This record gives sequence, C-alpha cells and structure tokens, in this order.
Amino acid sequence: MDEYAGRVLAERYRLPLRPVGDDDFTQTRAFDTYSGQEVLLRQVPLPEVVEAEVVGAEAAGFAEGASGGTRATGTPGGADRSPKDPAVRRALEAATTAAQLPDHPRLEQIFDVFAQDGSLWIVGELLTARPLSALLAERTLSPHRAAEIAADLLTALRVLHGDGRLHRNITTRTVLVCDDGRAILTGLAAGAAQEALCGYDSPPAAESPQNGTAVAAAPAAAKTSLAKPAPGDGATTTATVASPAYGRLTAGLAAERARQARLTVIGPVTERWAPEQAGPVHENRQSAPPVGPATDLWAVGALLFRAVQGHPPFPEDSAVELAQLVCAEPPVVAEECGALRPVVESLLCQDPADRPDFEELRGRLRALIRTAPEPAVGSRLVTMPALEQGTDPRRLPIVRRRGELVRKGRHKKSRTARRAQQPQSVSTIAQAPVARPPGPRRTPGPEQTGPAAPP
Repeated sequence: MDEYAGRVLAERYRLPLRPVGDDDFTQTRAFDTYSGQEVLLRQVPLPEVVEAEVVGAEAAGFAEGASGGTRATGTPGGADRSPKDPAVRRALEAATTAAQLPDHPRLEQIFDVFAQDGSLWIVGELLTARPLSALLAERTLSPHRAAEIAADLLTALRVLHGDGRLHRNITTRTVLVCDDGRAILTGLAAGAAQEALCGYDSPPAAESPQNGTAVAAAPAAAKTSLAKPAPGDGATTTATVASPAYGRLTAGLAAERARQARLTVIGPVTERWAPEQAGPVHENRQSAPPVGPATDLWAVGALLFRAVQGHPPFPEDSAVELAQLVCAEPPVVAEECGALRPVVESLLCQDPADRPDFEELRGRLRALIRTAPEPAVGSRLVTMPALEQGTDPRRLPIVRRRGELVRKGRHKKSRTARRAQQPQSVSTIAQAPVARPPGPRRTPGPEQTGPAAPP
C-alpha cells in the first residue's frame, strides 16, 4: 500500500512514513507484507538499565536509521526472539505466553511478539474502534453507559481469571469501544511484558489431576529481572511468596526493588495501583494481601470512576504519592456516579476481601442496565433537509424513484389524458390495440366457434 512506505520491522511489518495512532501509548498501524493485512503494532520500551546490562561483548547499542537497530544478538536490523539479556527474554516470554490464550470476542488477538530497536513489539489485530480515552476527552459517560462497558470488561476478565491469569493493565487506553457499542479489552501482552520487566511473574495455570483446580507452575530456574537481589541477601531474598494460581514474587528486599521498578515503568495510573500492589514490602511483612482477581476489579472500579466523574479517584501527579494515597486514604466521593456509586465504592475498597465477587458484581450491573432510561425526545436527533421550502423539518423527505405517485384506481384516466396530449399519426392510431380492462376469461359455448365476444 502507498501509505505504508516507512521502515520494516521483523522483515515483514512495514510502518507508515508518519505513525498513525496514539503517540502516548506508542502504538501505530502497520502493513503485514506476508499476509497482506493491516495490523496494530504496540511498542513496549525497554528501560535503560536493561540495555546497559546486555551480556557479552556484543553490547554495542542500537544503530539508528531507517534500516532499524542492531541488538546484541548478531541479527542486524532484524527481529530478535531469543535475546541474551535475561530481563528482555523474560518479558518476551511473558508477552508470548499471554498471547496464547484462546480467542474471545471481548479480547484482542495477538499475532506476533519480538524485540527490536531497544523495544518489545507486540503485533495485534487492527480493530475498528476508538480507545475509551478518546471518548472521555470529548465527554464523560452516563452511569448506565459506563455499566454496559463494565459488563463487557467483566466478561473478558472471567476468561482470563478462569485460565489462572491476571490482566493488570486495565486503563482507558487499553479499553476499546467499537462502533456498535461493544467494549474490547486489549493490552494483555503489553502488561505482562511490563510486569516481567519489573520482576513480577504470572505463569500459566496448570490443571491439577487430583481435584481439577488451577495451580501455579513453579519456575524452573531463578528469576532474573530489573529487581536483582543484592549480594549477601541469602535465603531471605530468594524465598517466594505464593499467590495461588496467579504467580509468585520474591520476598524481602527483592520484592521491594520490584515495586520500585514498577513505580518507574508503570507511572501514576490509578487503575494499575491497587492497594495490594502499591504497599511497601518489608522483610518481615509476609501477610500482605495477595494479588489476585480482586486486583483487576479495583482497576474496573477506578475506570468507572474516571469515566463518569471525569477525573481519577486519586491525584496522579506522582507515582510515589499515588502509591501512598491508595494505601492510606479512601478515594474521593463519587457524587456524579448516581446509581453506579455503590458499585464503584465497593470496587475501590482497600481490602481485596471486601470487594464484590464476579457473580455479585455481574448481577448488580445487569440490574442497573435494565433500569436505563429511554432517551429524551429531541435529544441527539438528526434532522433531514426538506425537499421544499415551508415544509415541516421534523418530517423525513419523500424521495420518489421515478415520475409521480398515482393513486390506485385512477391509472386509466391519467393514462388516457396523457395519450390525448401526445400527437400521433393516423397509421399509429389505427394500429394501436384497443385497451381492455382485465376480466375473467369466458369459455365459448357449442354455438361459438370464434373468440369470446368482448364484454
């Protein structure tokens, strides 16, 4: 295609000359030269500390230019699916694992994941939809419309949680709203890559043959990430705190370093800082609330608050201050949420045990959606232009296909009048057949040998 004349990533994805997309979210459309389809490319920048810790003498940085960069893997300008840096490799594996979920109509499809030019690139389907952030930039949502979006997000989260995974990346930029009103949840692979870069892990759930319950698979080797243990930490930092079916995190000093890295990578986004994620981790703190499905429900509550109120429930000036506020103070009162206010306040509880479960939340959202009022008469109506001056603008114009509309039963008279106005020659009149109205066919009798007499 002519508009895709930029550089090529992974030897198949051609970028446009000017990226088309959300610059803040570092995403753009691209053309897949293999399949001939348009795709969406998401970029997850790698922190500088990762680029500086590349193992080996090949760490010469990234080459700049249209031909792409050179990663320390011996593949100039090409995609790298087995990087030597442990943190990059873990992030790539986390994003690839997240992309292996079964397709669902409320979840985005992921096609490819690779590392190139100092970033992770996630190739997904290009949807005809707008991010929720773009809609909120125009106007806030009504409580009932926000409840409809929350119901779609809840459907997608049930699929993820049933597979033993967390999303941990629910924001106004990862929620897409289609033209028909459906909400689609995206950003799963990007969120998994960011969490892996920080030091968190969310392995896929394995099916237990004894009772059929999902349990977390233990990592085969020691975890390497941005949160590297300090020398002399010993067994205290290598111990793990298990979160049933949703991954493990190294305890002690390494866990606190992972949280500090997350403050830098994630930034001040309320939806991604539930109290169980924002609280500081100490060596003697082993009874912290686990990160589980209630963490994603916190994100849904913060998203509903922002969509209806027009601002986040906590100030987002600094990630450090935000992490302190969500653990110490309740959110701002959701006065504009109306009938949705009890749902939002219950989702923003500091204790994950106090937040509603899926069945309760789904029932409350359905009850709220059923009570949605009818649109007011005259609101957001499109007025069609009238064909004639002086007509009622509220009435739709009558567009006729050809000629005039003639009433039934008067076609004979009007046809005779039009024929009388047209000049015809004598031969034409003599040859014209006699017009007879249709009638029942008569059966000739025995004495009739010719055609039936006209009526």
